[in-house]
Amino acid sequence: MFKPLSNAYSTALAGYLQNSQGLLNLTKGDFFPLFWSSWTSVFKPPLIKRSFEATGIHPANLDAALKKFAKEASDSDSSQSVLSGEDWLKLKSIVRREVKDQSSKDVKKLERSLHHIAAQNSILREEVRGLRDSLAIKKRRDNKPYTLQLESNQGYHGGAVFWSPKRVQQARDDEVSRQQQAVQQQLQKAEITEMKEQARLCKLQLLQEKRVERERRQEVRRKEIAAKLAEKQHQKRLRDAKKSYTIAPKG
Repeated sequence: MFKPLSNAYSTALAGYLQNSQGLLNLTKGDFFPLFWSSWTSVFKPPLIKRSFEATGIHPANLDAALKKFAKEASDSDSSQSVLSGEDWLKLKSIVRREVKDQSSKDVKKLERSLHHIAAQNSILREEVRGLRDSLAIKKRRDNKPYTLQLESNQGYHGGAVFWSPKRVQQARDDEVSRQQQAVQQQLQKAEITEMKEQARLCKLQLLQEKRVERERRQEVRRKEIAAKLAEKQHQKRLRDAKKSYTIAPKG
């Protein structure tokens, strides 16, 4: 009886490690669920009865240990109309039974393709199941337990304390109120942080607009100065030309 339990526990532990895919660490709280699932899957009345019969304890049989028992194969799934990806051997048998030319390259290619698809399907199903189990365990771990704040009488120094259902319900309501208040405080902090960020961005935008306006005014000022200088040079050239025309000797 304990050999199947050991095998079941090893299988459950290996399955847990494989399904978690390295996302979860094995904690103390995981050992008992694995052991209990193995225990409940192994220690069932039929197995207990067969164990007692195999050892000759009940019914009493001295030659029971010398007997060998063969597990009969079950043909319950032989009449299934649809085969899953795990039934690769059955798929291969159907192909061999229905196809006459087994040496054909297309037949061999079909068998390899079916094998590949079945293997990939099995791997993906195991990965999905493992990820779902890991997420469920992680979600349970995130729900941390809390202790109810039951205030006792300061003058009492006895042993056990019994609380009325009303007092326990009041403590639970107070805990819910504290949790809601904590959530509200977190929301307020987030809103304050968001407001500060918006104010910072608004300030940066105003500074950017002022800088652009300052650069625009400087550009306008440079253009005005350049225009005045060009006009001054133009007037100077006109005066110089006029003077040259005035003092030029007449022929």
